[in-house]
Amino acid sequence: MPCLTPHGRLLLVRSEDAPELECARRERIEAAFARGAGHGVLHLGAAEVGVLLPPVFAYWRELGGRYVTAVCARAGVEGGARMALAPEGELEEMARAAPVMMGAEYVTVEVLRGIWTDIDRAFAVELAESGLAEQEFLKGKNPAWNLVGRVYFNLAENRKDPEAPFAFLATYTGSLSAHGTARHQALGQALQEYAGAA
Repeated sequence: MPCLTPHGRLLLVRSEDAPELECARRERIEAAFARGAGHGVLHLGAAEVGVLLPPVFAYWRELGGRYVTAVCARAGVEGGARMALAPEGELEEMARAAPVMMGAEYVTVEVLRGIWTDIDRAFAVELAESGLAEQEFLKGKNPAWNLVGRVYFNLAENRKDPEAPFAFLATYTGSLSAHGTARHQALGQALQEYAGAA
């Protein structure tokens, strides 16, 4: 079960009252955390998408998923910083929403920012080990990540105008839902959010 030390280190510890996980999933998570907290949270966020996890694991998966979403949002940006930037408002929200777990009282924005940096280092290591491009690497973790960060053009029926019965609708997939499905939003809204963040 994930626990946080007073110094802000995230560890995976064995506990008698730990929630049950499917054996193969538990082994994958343990192997990732054995490499370090960054690798563990990256694995939760990138690979364990759309599966039911106990609240403590789901919390850390959310942080890992936000990191992967940030990577997808900066994909293809020339001359950008290598590190995906931590979304400060989202980290504040996550710090307030920490679930019941060992060390929950130590969850702060600074601790989450430190773990974000650990995730970024783990991502760089695993990406280099894979020899793949970022999108291919993430697709290998879970195919759903291939949908994030893309613009979609949809043909929509326009019943209100008989002269123009169809219209084009542009959407952007900004993230994945808790169930691992793509979340589409209007392209204009995505551009406003991206411009505000940049």
